[in-house]
Amino acid sequence: MTLTELSYYVRRALPYVLLAGLIFLIIFYSIKLYFVYLEANRPPITYINQMFGPLPALDLSQATSSAGYKFTLDTIEGVPVTATGSAAVYFLPEVPTRFGYREKIYLMAKTFGFDTTTISHELSDKEASFSDDAAELTVDIGNFNFRYVNNIEINSLVTGSINLSKTEILNKATDFLRSTGRYPDELARGTTNVIYLKYDPRIRDFVNVERVYEASAVGIDFYRPTINDLPITTPRFFNSQNFVVMDLKDGEPRIIRAQMNFFEKSEEQFGVYPLKSGQEAWQELTDDKGLIVAGTRGQKNITIKKMFIAYLDPSIYQPYLQPVYVFLGESDFVAYVPAVK
Repeated sequence: MTLTELSYYVRRALPYVLLAGLIFLIIFYSIKLYFVYLEANRPPITYINQMFGPLPALDLSQATSSAGYKFTLDTIEGVPVTATGSAAVYFLPEVPTRFGYREKIYLMAKTFGFDTTTISHELSDKEASFSDDAAELTVDIGNFNFRYVNNIEINSLVTGSINLSKTEILNKATDFLRSTGRYPDELARGTTNVIYLKYDPRIRDFVNVERVYEASAVGIDFYRPTINDLPITTPRFFNSQNFVVMDLKDGEPRIIRAQMNFFEKSEEQFGVYPLKSGQEAWQELTDDKGLIVAGTRGQKNITIKKMFIAYLDPSIYQPYLQPVYVFLGESDFVAYVPAVK
């Protein structure tokens, strides 16, 4: 075969070769795309380890049922959202009464300003209490959680006495907690929130104010750090059960109220539990199975503007730290639905 004939046959065969190559590429990438599609639509393999067995119901005694409410979902997504199919549930070991607790609680009482040379504690079950005409302190003799209220100081609060920055206020609050000996490491790694307060004698309690010059006290809330990228919520949602309320007359902190209800979690003892889908949680809320922790008086038609999953940090002892679905509505409405199936 001459070179001229070879060139002729090559030119004639070239279109067919190119066409065959193109068909091969189309078939090859079609098959590859098909397997990518199958992989994308394959149900995720979820590792489950329900080491604690069925979990007890959440203890939210201050919450009310969602029965009688009508809910409308008006979120950005437009549909109930599912953040994850499973989540860790952590064991909260109960701390027994500690030997030598007496020395510890008396040091705490001194920190709060009690004259322990004349005031002795009273013991009821696991709680030791100190009181005088001005204040009362209650301490758990196992984990040393405490509650402190000073009612006399409220009568002498001065509006406009807050003259420190939020950073300075936070530093004074953390210094005080450290002086009590009850400032858990995990809480120290968490987030904080400083709010300005004014005492309202009509309701005999503090109310939030936006302007610093209206405030007569400050509140500092302490929260756990996020867990596995999930935020932390509390039984009260807008506030933490771990807080310090103080005034700052002459720049020095004076403790009005303080509370530490913190239960350390075990980093080693945790199970992995399947979670309800967003649709399942929404259905439970509308089926009267939700827990309302902040509602609007008399309003029964609630528009939900946001929903997400968070870990509920309990204010009273419960054996497990577990996630809940959080539903936020208009006028500061908040409801929870347990997230574990």
